[in-house]
Amino acid sequence: MELRILGPLELWANGRRHRLGTQQEGRVLAILLMAEGRAVPVDRLIDQAWDGDPPPSASETLHSYISRLRSRLRAAIGDQVSLDFSSRTYSLRILSGSVDLMSFRHLCRQSRQAAERGDVEYAVTLLREAEALRRAEPLAGLTGYWAESVRERLREELREATESRIRLELSLGRHAQLVSELRELAGLSPVVEPVVADLMIALYRCGRPAESLTAYRSARRRLQDELGLEPGRELQELHQRVLRRDPELLLPVEPEHPQLPAVDNLPRDIPDFTGRREEIGLLLAQLGEPGGRTALPLAVVHGMPGVGKTRLAIRVAHLLHERYPDGRLYINLRAFGSQPPLDPGGALAQLLITLGVPVERLPAGLDERAALWRELTARRRAIVVLDDAYDAAQVRPLLPGTHSCSVLVTSRHRLTDLEGSWSLSLEVPSPSEASALFTRVAGRARTTNSAALRRTVELCGYHPLALHLAAARLRHRIGWDIEDLADRLTRAASLLDEIDTSLGIATAFELCYAELDIGDRRLFRRLALHPGPDFTVGVAAALAGEEEGRTRRGLDTLLDGHLIEESGRDRFRTHDLIREFGLKTGDREDSPVVRQAAVRRMLDHYLLHADRADRLARPHRRRIGVPPSVPGPTAADPRLRTAEEGEAWLDLERANLLAAARTAVARSPDHALFFPHVLGPSFLAWGIWDTATDLYTASVDLAREGADDAVTGRLLAEMAALLWNQGAHDEALSVAEEAWAMGRDRDDQETQAQALIQIGRSRLIDGRRIDAFDCLGRALALHRATGNRGGEAYVQNLLGVALSHAGQYAESVEQFRAMLATNTDIGDRLGQVKALNNIGEVFSILGRYEEARGHYVRSLALVRVIGGRQEMSNLFTNIGNIRRATGDFEGALSQYRRALNAYRDTSDPRGEADVLICIGQTYLEMSRHNEARLHFKMAEHVADRIGDRYARQQALVGTAHAQRASRQFGPSMATFQEALRLAEEIDIPLAVGRALDGMGQTLEAMEGAAAARNCFERALAVYEQLGVQDAEAVRRRLGASGATGS
Repeated sequence: MELRILGPLELWANGRRHRLGTQQEGRVLAILLMAEGRAVPVDRLIDQAWDGDPPPSASETLHSYISRLRSRLRAAIGDQVSLDFSSRTYSLRILSGSVDLMSFRHLCRQSRQAAERGDVEYAVTLLREAEALRRAEPLAGLTGYWAESVRERLREELREATESRIRLELSLGRHAQLVSELRELAGLSPVVEPVVADLMIALYRCGRPAESLTAYRSARRRLQDELGLEPGRELQELHQRVLRRDPELLLPVEPEHPQLPAVDNLPRDIPDFTGRREEIGLLLAQLGEPGGRTALPLAVVHGMPGVGKTRLAIRVAHLLHERYPDGRLYINLRAFGSQPPLDPGGALAQLLITLGVPVERLPAGLDERAALWRELTARRRAIVVLDDAYDAAQVRPLLPGTHSCSVLVTSRHRLTDLEGSWSLSLEVPSPSEASALFTRVAGRARTTNSAALRRTVELCGYHPLALHLAAARLRHRIGWDIEDLADRLTRAASLLDEIDTSLGIATAFELCYAELDIGDRRLFRRLALHPGPDFTVGVAAALAGEEEGRTRRGLDTLLDGHLIEESGRDRFRTHDLIREFGLKTGDREDSPVVRQAAVRRMLDHYLLHADRADRLARPHRRRIGVPPSVPGPTAADPRLRTAEEGEAWLDLERANLLAAARTAVARSPDHALFFPHVLGPSFLAWGIWDTATDLYTASVDLAREGADDAVTGRLLAEMAALLWNQGAHDEALSVAEEAWAMGRDRDDQETQAQALIQIGRSRLIDGRRIDAFDCLGRALALHRATGNRGGEAYVQNLLGVALSHAGQYAESVEQFRAMLATNTDIGDRLGQVKALNNIGEVFSILGRYEEARGHYVRSLALVRVIGGRQEMSNLFTNIGNIRRATGDFEGALSQYRRALNAYRDTSDPRGEADVLICIGQTYLEMSRHNEARLHFKMAEHVADRIGDRYARQQALVGTAHAQRASRQFGPSMATFQEALRLAEEIDIPLAVGRALDGMGQTLEAMEGAAAARNCFERALAVYEQLGVQDAEAVRRRLGASGATGS
């Protein structure tokens, strides 16, 4: 069975082609196939299937398409494929080897790995196999913008594979055989300089230097004619080497593979590990010797909870350390804890960071992270332990691509669909091994009665976790002997529930709990109420309502009895089964009032410390006061003194703070009111827009119910800013106007100022600049009146943006410099980054690229220290603009794509629209008109969705230029006229000038220079008034036509 993408979309099974339905049904199938098994939200599926213009009945129509596709796929290939629906998402699950694109990518990955380990011949063979999978244009026959964008990406992948194979063959000395193919590739448009370089090298090494020089001259002439550019520096240097008859150019350069540093984050070996000799032997045989293998050794250890899977995996990994000298890597995938499983992207981030990849260099997408992971493990001999996996889909992206590594997976599931894996079902140990384990933990002197020992381990069900717990309790009870323990186990009546009883753990849990003193029992029940992944001594003390010393002693007792675990220095976690037992016990022994009081104390703790940390990190932010009922810090609290420590604490406790905030919504409305406000700046830094919006919405609803207008107004103003960042401009304006009215009625200047800022931003995007300046000026005056320097800097930023749109660039830079000075005074480094970025953008508009670059370099240095994904994304875009302006188109596209991925990952549609326009402009300058129009259209769609009229205007101008370049003069003129109308409505002079300039260029192409003169003169008048670099090009056009400029 095979589904084919690299050509017309086709399904083949049992030697014949099967019908896939209408083109629209084929498009839906293609979208699901391109997701590679990942869930696709219904809204995105509809958007892509109808290219952003779905009919009113799209949901029902999509459902019928899916139903017919599911029927056709089942009829053709039965159970080899599943098309599932869950939580408003569809996912198509199919073996990767059954899709030609997946096979192509797999072969390319294998080829890279083979080349890196020196097997170049095999790498070439793999790439030839990959290239042979292409039958025609990818997705041939499917029309529309989504299909064309995917087709372009796939063309790029196919081209890169061909170029990689050619370079490998050049390194093998096959120069003469490659000349013909290289000539054909070098003759395609646009000119690809690396291909020209390969052709020159092949000819030179064949003893044909004159033809090599001719190839250079031909490429140079085409670059000049088509793009008005000179060849890049590398191609020019190669030209000079051929001219000099450089002898070193005759020999291919072998890549060096430096010695890689070893990495090891494996947990410590278990001192009391006992038994499992047979299982250890089997795993060592499967994973042992790295040499002589052709496939990745992959073992899965599966079994019931607490049976010892993790301990066994860690033990085996330690035993294999000499055979894997380059690293032992461990990660907990959290499949079956109280927290959601770690998604593959998050797991890859942890693994890559362990290998030394800086956080700011982590790729944004899952595929890119997986590719980097395979690249970094390709030349290592390392063992990777993937602990507590949920399913094969979670594991596959984490697998290295080379047989020099080994992977050991643990899971409660069998993972039978994990291709190429060897499986070990871990059962409870034998009675003799169970007795040995119990004796090792309890001590030989306490287990001399062999009959009682046999009865005890039998009552524990031979379960390792139960054995550990029971044996530890016996060790700490000096007055007991093994017969006492056996008697207690026999009489134990209370168990977790039927399923846990079948596992044999409940008896040990009950016994351990019964032997705690009253205070430790109470602490254990309180800890079960904690909603996050781990906790500190301070949190435990808050839950227990006790002082730190007593809590720490209680934690030591629970730790000794394995009722909690250490997750780090002074950090603890509760195993999910034990936590469940604790919750059930608490429900039974504590009243709802008592449990609620413990939860409130925990929420007090997190809210208080988050507020303290945020005050350190952002000392000049104006806040709603934390309720006075919240107690002061205790001795167990973190010692936070600096802004860096405050920010670090917020990041460290992120998962716990979010869990606490969600718990507050459900259980403590007065806490829920304040969590979003306290965490608001962190929400922006973390880029978790949906979670933040949900928490703010709940908080506002609670404030309204409580008739607290002061808090409601402030929360509404903050929520308006959040909605604006998500592109929900209309909703943001409505919320901001409500906030302003509340602030006015209560004479709350801070709320009025924050609301006026958001109203001003909405006025700007509507083209109502005078109203916008009025709102922002009033906000600035209010902030200055109240001494809010941070708010003052924020308004200075918006005024600078507004002045830039108005073409008042000198005044704009003045505002941004004032913003920079203000943020420097108050120590707001993120604000300094924004100011430096904005100054650089204005200098770019004015053509002062070196000054712009200098500001971006300063900004980048700060971002690398403080982090901030949004600002890093903006920097990628700005640096891309510099590279495009100086003719480095490939470098520009690389920066833009990084920015685009980041904007999409953080749900920033305004940034997405901006960078799509930049990509379109770059393709336009490269004469790749179809790609340009596609990206302009995508930008226009995003701009329409969020109501960004300026972004729409820029996209229209780009589309019109692409239409003119394709000689579609009528449509081009109509599009320019629409862009001009919109530019005049939003009152942005530079946009007006560029629309007029474009109209002139179209008229010149249609009717000659005389027809274009009026538009050029009007554009020149705008440009000269603004002082922008665009004026020079218009002067040249007017001069060429005999006109005079103003």
